Amino acid sequence: MTTRMQILYFTDPFCSWCWATEPGLFRLREVYGDQIEIRYVMGGLVEDMANFFDTANGIRSTAQVAPHWRMVGERSGQPIDERLMTDITDPHWSTWPACMAVKAAEMQGEALGAAYLRRLRRAALAERQNVAEREVYLRLAEDVPGLDVARLVADLSTDAPRQAFQADLHLAREYGATGFPTLLFVRLPESPSQQPEGIIVNGHRPYQTYVQVLNRLASGLTQREPRPIAELLTMYGPLTTRELAEITGRKPDEITAQLSKAAGEGRVARIDVPHGEFWKLVQPVSEPVAGGR
Repeated sequence: MTTRMQILYFTDPFCSWCWATEPGLFRLREVYGDQIEIRYVMGGLVEDMANFFDTANGIRSTAQVAPHWRMVGERSGQPIDERLMTDITDPHWSTWPACMAVKAAEMQGEALGAAYLRRLRRAALAERQNVAEREVYLRLAEDVPGLDVARLVADLSTDAPRQAFQADLHLAREYGATGFPTLLFVRLPESPSQQPEGIIVNGHRPYQTYVQVLNRLASGLTQREPRPIAELLTMYGPLTTRELAEITGRKPDEITAQLSKAAGEGRVARIDVPHGEFWKLVQPVSEPVAGGR
């Protein structure tokens, strides 16, 4: 199927509202498939915490980020462990090393870069891991199937990831993306005579907002049913209850009940984290997980 829409997603591995947006983006991928393409643009949330000030939330230090993260988790339903922000005491803490690690992974392919970003985001927001530390982000690279860790290390020793990250920062400035998430929806031209048309969506928004934007820019996009849960877990790796509920259009309690039964039968594993859980596939995808959807 022809790609008709591109989404430039201005983001950062440590952004809590970006983590809250994950369920909606997973659903977009499932419902629209290859008709949309998501391109990740690293926005560099914090260059140096010593010079950082979030005027909207009154944040000047990592310790002041913790209650903000807790609020985002409570509002979104995504599990967030805010204690990471009190663990970090470096006054010059920065998200930029993690951003450049993502750009280095992208040198092996955009899909691998996206999978690595997901692993870093999950580790930072839900697993209390400071993915800005080299030892941490290199260790997590080993969890991404297909990502060549030796090549990642070699690429990080060059200037290429920094240059790619600087290009992302320039693009963010060009579009005025100063807060995250910011999503730029662009309808791709169907002929050379057409001009691309775009709409910028600032901040976290519900899934239906994204659908409305897509319908406005490219009416007639085909929607499909999401794949069964077993296939989702095979495709994306561990997913939260909130994410699975959003993707399938079901209530979180239904997802928990279904997968708890499957876990008791040894077909999925439940990974408990503060304020929530992930679900990981144990058995081959050919065997349905507790009734498919």
